[in-house]
Amino acid sequence: MLTLTAALQGQSRESVLRAVQQTSKWSPADKPVQYDRNSIESLDGKRAAAINRYGLTGVTIQSWTGAEGNARLTLYEMFDPSAAYGLFTLDRDIDQPGFAAIPVGTEGFRIGSRTEFWQSSYVVKLEGNSAAADALARSVSEGIFGQSRKPPVSMHLPPANLIQGSDKYIVEPSGVARELNIDPQELGFDDSVEMATANYRIGGKTVHLVLLMYPTQQLAKKYEDQWTAKSPDDGAFRKRVSALLAMVRGSRDESSAKSILDGVNYETQVISAQPRMDLSLRTVILTIFNFIGIAFLNAPVRGR
Repeated sequence: MLTLTAALQGQSRESVLRAVQQTSKWSPADKPVQYDRNSIESLDGKRAAAINRYGLTGVTIQSWTGAEGNARLTLYEMFDPSAAYGLFTLDRDIDQPGFAAIPVGTEGFRIGSRTEFWQSSYVVKLEGNSAAADALARSVSEGIFGQSRKPPVSMHLPPANLIQGSDKYIVEPSGVARELNIDPQELGFDDSVEMATANYRIGGKTVHLVLLMYPTQQLAKKYEDQWTAKSPDDGAFRKRVSALLAMVRGSRDESSAKSILDGVNYETQVISAQPRMDLSLRTVILTIFNFIGIAFLNAPVRGR
C-alpha cells in the first residue's frame, strides 16, 4: 500500500501516456513535444503568464492513431487539481457557439473539433473528429490517478440557480471578466486573494456572483471596508463571512442579491468540501495486479 501510494503521488505525464499505450489500442503517431514554464509562451502566447500563475508543471503534445481515426493530444500537467481546474475554466466558454458539455474526466466539453476535460492535476485537450477524440479521451482518463478537488473558494459557490459551466477560478487580474464591472487592481491579487465567479439565473435574468477568499479575516475586512467606503449604498449586494467576501454584480434587485448571498456560508461549505476520487476501475485493477506480480517476483523461494 505504501508503494502504491507513492506511485499515485508521483504520476507524471510520461506515465499517463505510457498507460494509454499499454492498456488501449491507441499508438503514438509521432514523437512527443515538450514544454515547461520557461517555454510555454511559444505554445500559449499571451495566456502563458496566467497558466504559470495557476501552476504549470509541463505540457506534452503528441499525435495518436487508433481504430476511430487520428487525434492530436495536448496534456497539461499542473501543480495540483485546483490549478488544473483553474486552467480548464479559463478555456471553457459556455456561450461559445457549438459548446457542448461531455461526460469525460471530472468535467469536459466539446467545441467543434476540440475536446477538453480536466481530471486530477491534468487538463487534456484533443483535436480530431468526435469519435476519435472521445475514444482517446476515455483512454487518457482511465490512465489518470488521483483526486479531482476544486479550490476551496470555488466550493463556496451556492448550487441553487447556478448556471452550469459558468463557474471560473481566477488567480490573476487578466482573468477578471469585463462584464463584472470591477477594477481588478481593487481586489487584492497582490495580497494573494483567490477568486471564484459564476452566473446565476434569477427571475429569468442572469446575475453574477464574485467570491473573494483572502488569506486572513483581517485582509477580508480591509477590502470589505474599502468597498463600503467606495459604494456605501451597496451593502445589500455584499456579504463577508470570515475570510470570504461575496459580491453580487449585474443586478440592482436586492431580493435577487439576497437569494444568492443567503447561500454563501463559509463554515458549512468547509465541512462539506470532500475530495472526489477519480480512479478508473480498470486502472486500479491493473495497478493492484502489477504490484502483486512484483511482490511474487521478489518473494524468497524456499526449497524443501
